[in-house]
Amino acid sequence: MKPIHLGLSLLTLLGVSCRVFDSHPTTRFDVGANVRDVFAYGDTLLAVTDSFLLTYDISSPTSPRALTTIPVAHTPRCAIAVGGSAFVGTDSGIAVYPIAGGPPTELYCGGTDQAVAGLTTDSTRMYAAASDGITVFRLATPKSTRFVPLAGEPTGVARHDSRLFVSLDDWGVRVLNMLPGDSFVLDTVHLGGHTRAEGVTVSSGGYCIISQGPSGVLTHYTPAPDSYPFGGGGGGGDRSAYAAAATDGVEQAAFYLADSTTVTFTEIVNRPGPASFSEEIGPDLEGFTRRICLGGNGYVYTASGDAGIYIIKQ
Repeated sequence: MKPIHLGLSLLTLLGVSCRVFDSHPTTRFDVGANVRDVFAYGDTLLAVTDSFLLTYDISSPTSPRALTTIPVAHTPRCAIAVGGSAFVGTDSGIAVYPIAGGPPTELYCGGTDQAVAGLTTDSTRMYAAASDGITVFRLATPKSTRFVPLAGEPTGVARHDSRLFVSLDDWGVRVLNMLPGDSFVLDTVHLGGHTRAEGVTVSSGGYCIISQGPSGVLTHYTPAPDSYPFGGGGGGGDRSAYAAAATDGVEQAAFYLADSTTVTFTEIVNRPGPASFSEEIGPDLEGFTRRICLGGNGYVYTASGDAGIYIIKQ
């Protein structure tokens, strides 16, 4: 296969009137392929295209350096990294690649025909959103330990404390309580209504953000196992939302929404009482952005389809 080479195109300085994006250039990298997902892991950025896993050195965030181009046997859909390995969800299970190089190990979610839409981890386990449920793996072993069937097709998965949040294509978000021994119990909580959920993000402080495509975004705060003091639209009300990434502090949270061709920054303040939302809309981007991630270096990375990867200063 012909390797993909990184081409750098520095866009003009964006003159938008918002605190987050003002006076910060956006850098776009055309990788010559359709970028499906990105994941920042320390100083390494993973990107998956229709056929490859690409890795870049992002120790200099605005000038990534291409490291590896790895062919993936099945069509990649998502990626995550933990413990020095890149886990690539494909249309036929998960392929695991050592980030430093080496042959892959194949994992399969309930069978070799299970497409993987999303991945998340905790300190010992990996959770894969497969075609008809969630497959759980121990990170220390290549074998699955549990399969949790769900009605509807999962589109994403997120974890916070002892709860697992699963977005579904026609049912919003189901919440699972994780019990000892890899047992899972469906919660009484149903988030997001009976509409398609493109994906779900949960911040370390307990904000659950549901991307619902053209229906916008819903935000819930989860300070206790069965307590949801508020829920409702945020980040621009009825603006489309195809992906979200979140961070939070003691009294406020911030999250980024990908609205197809725009990245929006929203700040939530005064938790857990009546929430106030402060929105800042960023630059218009070429391509279709369905996945975004936050790096640990103050930058946002986007998977923007044929337009490649955008890097935006937070």
